[in-house]
Amino acid sequence: MTEHEIFREKAEDGYTVCFAEHCPLKGHCLHFLVGQQMPDTKSTYRCVNPHYQDVATEHCSQFRSRKKVKFAKGMMHIFNADMPRRVEPFVRQKIIGKHCRTYYFEYRRGARLIPPAVQEEVRSFFREAGWNEEVHFDSYVEDYEW
Repeated sequence: MTEHEIFREKAEDGYTVCFAEHCPLKGHCLHFLVGQQMPDTKSTYRCVNPHYQDVATEHCSQFRSRKKVKFAKGMMHIFNADMPRRVEPFVRQKIIGKHCRTYYFEYRRGARLIPPAVQEEVRSFFREAGWNEEVHFDSYVEDYEW
């Protein structure tokens, strides 16, 4: 699927779009690029408020980079036999406490991709539990950080 097709599909699915023509970040922002693919068959859509204080500036809080990032997928094999027994329940409870039980299990089975920031959180939970070795997620995929 081409980038153009992906953006069009997101537009049709209701992704929040932006039409700030004067924005210095528009060529690199998913909200703007998806907005350019908005079909003329949609009469309404969700849009970034162009009057919000930092929209269309160099520091736009709504900016989403068009650059793909490396998401982890799955944590079924993240805990191993070499780890002390206390590590698994500690890490599991920290993830659930920070996100929620549903997200933990979706992350675990790979139903929800794990963004780079959450991957780093998980690694820090392992370090906090006393495990300083490398943490391996089940697999990795590249995608946009919508």
